Amino acid sequence: MRFERKPHGDQGRRSERALRSLCRRALRGLDLDLPLDAAQLCERYGTRRGRDIKLIAYPLPTAMPNGVWLAAEDADYFFYQANTSKMHQQQIVIHEFGHLIAGHQMLGDQSSAALLAGGAPDEQDSEGALRRTCYSDDREWEAEMLASMILTWAEGAGDRVGASASDDDLRGMQRLLGGHHGWL
Repeated sequence: MRFERKPHGDQGRRSERALRSLCRRALRGLDLDLPLDAAQLCERYGTRRGRDIKLIAYPLPTAMPNGVWLAAEDADYFFYQANTSKMHQQQIVIHEFGHLIAGHQMLGDQSSAALLAGGAPDEQDSEGALRRTCYSDDREWEAEMLASMILTWAEGAGDRVGASASDDDLRGMQRLLGGHHGWL
């Protein structure tokens, strides 16, 4: 599933309504369990689109983003900060997932690899990496909004129906009764 790229700048930012619509389209039919697991989200979305999303915990350098998305020939790779809590790791992965479903152009492979190795990317990519550490950049704002929408839905759905049952028949009943409907 490809989404239209928007120009960046104040006029290019999607509205919250547009982000909710984008999120619903991307997540429709993924049959996610509760509590939400970022690995399951990425696995099911990757399977549906025919391109794996691989998650890699990595001790990312200080003063750089907590997550990096690398689009390689064989798969998409989400590197996320290994030195943080599980809850924060989930947020980071879902934020990178937000970039992916929004169709954002990420750093090139060479500069991302340099960031992971603690090296210095070239000047243009360095500026892009630094923008990723704040929400003034429209792409960062959109990715964070998408991550917040997903996590808020998961929390609300979990409050309504609790965790997904491990038994397939009971899970089917939970879903039939509305536990996993109404993405956003």
